[in-house]
Amino acid sequence: MLSSQQFIPEETEQIQALSDAGKSFTVVITVPAADNMLSNGVVIGALKMGSGSAPADSLFAILRDENEQAVAIVGKSDALTIATIEAAIQQLDGSSTATTILFAGKSKSVAQLQRVTDKAGVPFEGVVLSSPQGEEQPQSEEQPQEENQPQGEAP
Repeated sequence: MLSSQQFIPEETEQIQALSDAGKSFTVVITVPAADNMLSNGVVIGALKMGSGSAPADSLFAILRDENEQAVAIVGKSDALTIATIEAAIQQLDGSSTATTILFAGKSKSVAQLQRVTDKAGVPFEGVVLSSPQGEEQPQSEEQPQEENQPQGEAP
């Protein structure tokens, strides 16, 4: 049962990557994101402080369900999607779940979610999105590197 929402290209790419990797899911939850990091950061901060959101509450309701199922979580911002997943897992308060969370994103994001879900005992399957050939990997949203500054050195 897929939601009837229209998906933006990034979300379509995530859904396609999960399908191409052989991941089947019955539900898709979309985490809407703003077009700027500041607005997304405010929402991320609110989620980390315990504020709810419709996507986090929807995911929590599915995680709480006793039926075995898989839910795909998609969104334009990996950081916001991860914060949403973490907020839903936090609401579980240590309870177990039969639901598997599926996520497609950057390698670093998949690894971060794997650590979070492993710690909480929540089933998780991640797919790393590949960059189109010839394109450079985008810089991290948190700290863009200066062009002439070697990595690992302080400014």
